[in-house]
Amino acid sequence: MSILKDDKGMPMDVEKPGSEELELDRRIIPCICWIYLMNFMDRVGIGNARLYGLEKDLNLTGDQYQIAVCILFVTYCLFETPSNLIIKKLKPARYIAGLVFFWGVIAIATGFVQNFASLVACRLLLGLFEAGLFPGIMLYLTIFYNKRHISLRNAYFYSVSALSGAVGGLVAYGIGFLDNDGQGTAGWRAWRWILTINGVPTVLTALVIPFILPNSPETAGFLSEQDRRHMVLLRQAEVGQTLSGQELHKEDVMEGVRDWRIWALSIAQFCSHSVLYSFSVFLPTIIHQMGSWSVAQVQGLTVPVYAVGFATYLAAATLSDRSQQRGVYCIGGGLVMILGYCFLIADHSVGLSFTGTFLVAAGLWTGSGSGMAWITVNQPRYGKRAFASGIFITIGNSAGVASPFLFSNEHKPHYRPGYGASIAMLVLAVAIHTVVWLHFKALNKRKLSGQEDWRIEGKTEEEIREMGEHNPQYLYTT
Repeated sequence: MSILKDDKGMPMDVEKPGSEELELDRRIIPCICWIYLMNFMDRVGIGNARLYGLEKDLNLTGDQYQIAVCILFVTYCLFETPSNLIIKKLKPARYIAGLVFFWGVIAIATGFVQNFASLVACRLLLGLFEAGLFPGIMLYLTIFYNKRHISLRNAYFYSVSALSGAVGGLVAYGIGFLDNDGQGTAGWRAWRWILTINGVPTVLTALVIPFILPNSPETAGFLSEQDRRHMVLLRQAEVGQTLSGQELHKEDVMEGVRDWRIWALSIAQFCSHSVLYSFSVFLPTIIHQMGSWSVAQVQGLTVPVYAVGFATYLAAATLSDRSQQRGVYCIGGGLVMILGYCFLIADHSVGLSFTGTFLVAAGLWTGSGSGMAWITVNQPRYGKRAFASGIFITIGNSAGVASPFLFSNEHKPHYRPGYGASIAMLVLAVAIHTVVWLHFKALNKRKLSGQEDWRIEGKTEEEIREMGEHNPQYLYTT
């Protein structure tokens, strides 16, 4: 157990969260989870809207629906990494609030579109303003939580995408009654109500964010001065966590550009997100093709699937923090998803196929979410961490451009090409995660055996502290 003393000589246990961390949990976690709930519902609500006549009312033909779904990720991916490099220079809370406000307005506007062109325009703008949120929150959390406790906090945040699927299904189920068998309510079909109603709480949320989220540990006014000092000392207790190292330096960013592991994990995340986005958007369609259920029943049947994904990921993240393991959960999640897609592609019976959706959900958030925690905890210097998290999410989310086409209308009702492509993506992701996991274990073995001690020969204590992950005392999280 790692024990150090604070500036008053009192012992501090870096492995156990203090009262200030619990206070942060009460303040930050509910807020960012609610924000991401709104984010994901606004983004994938188009999947629920599809079942209530969106394509017919807008006269969409061929793959125009798939294009409308994927076009969001063009602007989304273009602005993720640049956003991450400027968020700390601005006030993070106000910056996040601005993003939330503008995408909420666009989400509401989407309910008023009249044709394919206006739908595409709204989706492009939605991607522009949503781009900075996910990588920004990932980076934001590393400002407050150390590497031993970050995985569970990431899980609280990321698992909301599973919860939003369940909530979105329930909301769509309720709003669906406004469709009145295609006649609509107040002149609107249910799909318009779904998109518009989802956007309203987003705009309202944006107005209160600056009053809830702190910009940094030093400015967290709801903490005592002693608690704020305690947080800073806990961060400095980690190898590589120097004051200079927590500023944005070009050299650190460029080191991230040259690190093959960042690119490898980003490619693995691309594979995982290909499955995430196709599964999240098309789950109602997949279930609808299994049996003779009504549209309302299909929306209800998505809820337990997402609930399993949510619960499994939280359990896995808790175990991940306790064991300080990340790679094995990426690998395990991928293998469970592969099994689920094997059930779906077999298409033996409704029961087997429906079980397959539960298995995919169980592995989906665990596999991809553990990867996000893994890449941030192994970058002790801020500049490299900002680049790594930004490019990781950018490449991962670029999968959203292609994933809608995995379940093209021409392949229904069995969608075997989509299931087969998903399995291939997951096999590649598991292979990459295994290689990186073995690589980190080998590096840690070298450091523990003293084979990397040559790096600190002739260096001062200050120079050694500034070495970040290259410090022989720094051990990678595997």
